[in-house]
Amino acid sequence: MPEDPKIPFSAGQPQHLFKGPANWFTLRVPGDLHIEQTEAFLEVRPAAVSVSEDAEDLERRFPWSMTLYAAWVDDNEPETRAASFDPANLFPKVLNSARVAPLTVTAKCQTWAGTSVRPTSGAWWKWLLSKPKPYAWRLWIIEYKDIIVVASLQAKSGVPLPANDVAACESLLNSIRFAEVLARPPELFRSDVIALARKHFPLLTTVASENFSVRISDSNVNLANFYRSYIHEPERLQQIVLPGLTTVVRLQEWGAEQLMPPLEDVADRIMPMLYPETDADSSLAEFVSVPWVGGLTIMFVLDEDSTYRFVHMKMLEMWQLSVDDLEELAMENLELYARDNPLEVTLIGEGDDPRMLVPVQPNAYNSVRLLGDHLHSRLRQMLGAELVVGVPNRDFFVAVSLKHPQLVGQVQQRVIEDYQSMHHPLTQRLLVISADGVSEYCED
Repeated sequence: MPEDPKIPFSAGQPQHLFKGPANWFTLRVPGDLHIEQTEAFLEVRPAAVSVSEDAEDLERRFPWSMTLYAAWVDDNEPETRAASFDPANLFPKVLNSARVAPLTVTAKCQTWAGTSVRPTSGAWWKWLLSKPKPYAWRLWIIEYKDIIVVASLQAKSGVPLPANDVAACESLLNSIRFAEVLARPPELFRSDVIALARKHFPLLTTVASENFSVRISDSNVNLANFYRSYIHEPERLQQIVLPGLTTVVRLQEWGAEQLMPPLEDVADRIMPMLYPETDADSSLAEFVSVPWVGGLTIMFVLDEDSTYRFVHMKMLEMWQLSVDDLEELAMENLELYARDNPLEVTLIGEGDDPRMLVPVQPNAYNSVRLLGDHLHSRLRQMLGAELVVGVPNRDFFVAVSLKHPQLVGQVQQRVIEDYQSMHHPLTQRLLVISADGVSEYCED
């Protein structure tokens, strides 16, 4: 969200900049088109069509749809090569097809236009009696460096493809701008990380581990957050990954007192930290946590200046502290931190009608400030007695006045997008701050 302050295409913007999988490319989406990303697929439809409808409703209502598929070409996987996307493979029962003018993108492009017939479902005798109507389609295959982008446009059966709709889809595809450096897929990224670790720490054993992790000697390193940062700057792989790997190796060299320090040595450096509840339940189960709201949990960390490490249950036992005592100590430290580091914000809206508030700078302790009552009071003074807050990642949050429900819906879409792309993701759910505290936002 900080990268693009525009709230989405439904807010009346003539165009919306959409990022493809792994930031391989961007698209300019006209305001009269709707685009949605699922895994490696992008679905494009007329904006008036609701994507929440089931397949049969959509078939009845929308005149056409376009699907974009993007993949890394692997020589060991023939299905990722351009030849596997022949019209005969993609459109059963092709009646006719022909090459047409390619796109004007800076990449190799092949384009076909044609018509096909959808196979009739049901008993065999229905097939004999039926007279299926043909449907028109377009197919674009774009090859750029190590990736392939395949776009297929299909009309409703018996309905021609209007020239203006074809032109709109071509315009969208012609707006593709590819990244100069392409981020490699997760498995290849993990291979690169392993090679980097073996180069810099040749005396340690580094191997792939489960759940998108690598194991360096006795330590398991999850790569999810590294990968989220990497896809934004794939040319900086070493700068993104190596500091984290170095920290892991350094911790392995620490003695018992450094790994399990006395409470008096670290009491003023214990801080709370918001974390996704699902992650805390799995990979971080051995560390201290307290359930919160909106799919979030409160973890506790030792601030080590350039990094932090989670408070282990064994530390709690050694310190002879209860979880409540630890939480109280961490909240006191958070209040001191907030006092010494006032939060700078940007307030959006008219002087007498503020609508939205965001922090000026990202910071590891930005979102966790929402645990403090002082910030609640300040936000309610500025945005009203009740407000909605989105916390897509650790370093950023957005607060919206409930006096502007349309803006809440727009921000929710951006929170979902940011949650899916930003590093240290927290939740795509929205929260409500009121006189009663913090709860999960539910639309009426």
